[in-house]
Parts: sequence; structure tokens; C-alpha cells
Amino acid sequence: MVSSKRLRIIALKRLISIVILCLLVYSGFHYLTALGRGTELSEVKSNTSNTIIGDKSSNESESYVLIDLHTSKVLKADRPDVQRAPASTTKLLTGLIALKTLKETDIVKVGNEVTVDGSRLGLSPGDVISVHDLLTALYVHSANDAAAAIAVKISGSIPAFAEEMNNYAVTLGCQHSHFTNPHGMPDSDHYTTANDLSKIASLFIKNEVLMNYVKEPRARVQWKDTRGVNHYAEVQTTNKLLGVYPGDEGLKTGTTTEAGECLVSYVTRPDGDLLLVVLGSKQRYNDTIKLLDEGWAMRRSNAALRGLAESPRSLISGPGLY
Repeated sequence: MVSSKRLRIIALKRLISIVILCLLVYSGFHYLTALGRGTELSEVKSNTSNTIIGDKSSNESESYVLIDLHTSKVLKADRPDVQRAPASTTKLLTGLIALKTLKETDIVKVGNEVTVDGSRLGLSPGDVISVHDLLTALYVHSANDAAAAIAVKISGSIPAFAEEMNNYAVTLGCQHSHFTNPHGMPDSDHYTTANDLSKIASLFIKNEVLMNYVKEPRARVQWKDTRGVNHYAEVQTTNKLLGVYPGDEGLKTGTTTEAGECLVSYVTRPDGDLLLVVLGSKQRYNDTIKLLDEGWAMRRSNAALRGLAESPRSLISGPGLY
């Protein structure tokens, strides 16, 4: 019969083996992840500086929240309830409201609302365009005129649509947000938080129709002018991580002087799903890559610890690793 001392030694050896294995897996994961991104991801990172979230040299007003969607657990967060300008990440909420009322096949005749600043598709008052093409322009090209056209089609005016945005946001549990427009152009009364935006994004991810738009790297949009002449535009995604970072399925970028660089990312892999909201960054892609990499490492470590907690006797009764 094996003595209790001998069992303790065996258990200790097995625990050490597990720790070593976890370290090897962690190192291997980061190597393979970096390798899998290829040169495209290297180019994205080389176009930004080496400052990352958490450094004292970075923009101290930025905020983020990283969520494990399988457990709804917050893995990392920094100033997640600070109210910030969200720029075009606002359009996540715009699309959710749009599909409550409109069908993709609906046709919209636009008015003066499309004479808005910022990123535009190029619509003019009197143009006719489908909701499908408006949503494509909204999410692939981040077109502000498309957002305005959707808002007026639904509510009759931008202020009326903003009121609907605020009412809907409250039903989602957004307690620190206020919206004045459907596109995110600067306004002192237009703000949200990383936590509130994560609630909007979580619902957006569940909408298969909207997800089809944010996953498109490029698309073709068409519309007709007042003379019935067809117009076409080839648009490309504003999200440089889409199709580059493994498992990234987009969501939304946003950039203004007031908001800084914003990025909402949804990444899905066989071993889990992560949602990351970054607001007010100086280099959203470097920050996002770093935080997502840390998130995967934390998620795997937590899963291993949960398995050990559920069966602690496996250290003694298991076959061992040595």
C-alpha cells in the first residue's frame, strides 16, 4: 500500500508537470498566433507606435472592457464607466433600431439629412436607395449619410431618432449614455461608456443579419439619382483587423478628434468568444491585439483551473504527465 507521503510526492510532481505544460502551451499559443497573423498583422502593428494600453506614456483618458462571452465574465477593464465620445461605434445602435422597423428590401428616398460631414457614401437629396445598400454603406464604409437616411426614414427627423436611440439604450441597461445622432459626429451631449457599448455590441452580435454586414471586407453599393441614373460605389472595410487577426469578425471602428480612436471587436474561435470595446485610444489596433492576446491566455488559464477545481483528485488518481 502506498504511503501518504509517497502520494503527496506524486501529487506534487504532477502539479509541477501541469504548471510546466501550461507555460509551454501559453508560449506556443503566442508564437502560433503571431505566425498565423502573417505579414498583414505585422504591417498593421508597424504602422503604429509601441505604446500600449497600461503604459504610463499612453493616453490616460482611454478606456476599455474585455468580456468572455461564454461566461459573461469581464476579463480586463480600465475606466469602463467613463463617459466618452463614441464616434462611429454609435452605428451599432443605429442598425439595431433600423431592423426593428425596416426590411432590407425597403426603398428609401433621401432628403437634406444626407448633407452631413465626415465619412460619406455620396448621397444627394432625392436619391433612391435600398435599406440593404444603406446598411452596407453604414457598416463597410461607415457612411454618415447612410446613417442619417436610415434615421429620418424611421423617425422623420434626427432628433426624433435620437430619442428612440436613448429609449432603446435604456432597455439594454445602458445607464451612462446619451445619443443625439445616428452616426457619432461630435456633440457634447453624445456620449457612452465602454460598459454601455459592450451591452449594445452583445445584442448586435446575436443579430445574424447585421453581422453579415460587419464581416464584409469589401462590397458594392448602388443607388439612383433624381434622373433615374444608376450610381455605384466600391467600398472597403474601415477595420484593419478584419480577416487579419485570427477569428476577428469585425464590429465597428470609430474616429474623431474628440473621441480618439475607437474599436469594438468580436473574435470567435473554437475555444471561445471574446468581445472587446476600446474607446479613446491613440493606437486602437496595437491596443486591441495586446488585450485580445491577453484575453485568450486568461481564458485558457481559467478553464484549466476550473477543470482542476472540479476534479482535484485527478492530481493523485490521474495517469500523470511524467
